Amino acid sequence: MCCGRELTDEQQEYCVQCRLHPMSFQRNFAVWEYDKWMKKSIADFKYNGRKEYAEFYIRHMVQLFGTYLLRYGIEAFVPVPISDKRRRGRGYNQAELLADGLAKRMGIPSVRLLNRGRDTLPQNGLSPEERKRNLKDSFLWNEAEAKSMTRLPQTVALVDDIFTTGTTMELCTKVLQANGILSVYGICISIGIG
Repeated sequence: MCCGRELTDEQQEYCVQCRLHPMSFQRNFAVWEYDKWMKKSIADFKYNGRKEYAEFYIRHMVQLFGTYLLRYGIEAFVPVPISDKRRRGRGYNQAELLADGLAKRMGIPSVRLLNRGRDTLPQNGLSPEERKRNLKDSFLWNEAEAKSMTRLPQTVALVDDIFTTGTTMELCTKVLQANGILSVYGICISIGIG
């Protein structure tokens, strides 16, 4: 009911991590577990120019979780930003492709309310504490985007490719909430296994 991981105990609503370390966001939705197949698929999507994979992911995101997102009153999709250096290297931000595709399918805008303040190390291979240190102060409020809107959305869905420890989503949520967003949900392609 929080991070979106599958539970082994049907009597529980929250995984051990969410019980020990409550998150600021309301709930995350993940389509697949991050197994060896998804690892390859997402790596090709992010690093090997396979942008066409986005449509497959988006279709499944909407089929599985579109009703929930509407029920929770999502007013905008907010992609997790990447650094300018990574964007130049890849040619695109995979989270923006997902957010824009979700927006088009669901009739809900995609807005860039977050910026990446600095380049960081890749998160894979880092411990939860190292991830927090690595990302500290790297997500910033996009004041220009916020000012261009007639009304700031109160409920948004953060869009990313992988949810591992939740550090990225948690830090982005805190920036959004500090700037007037009341409720933050998340939706991603894949989630790290327990």
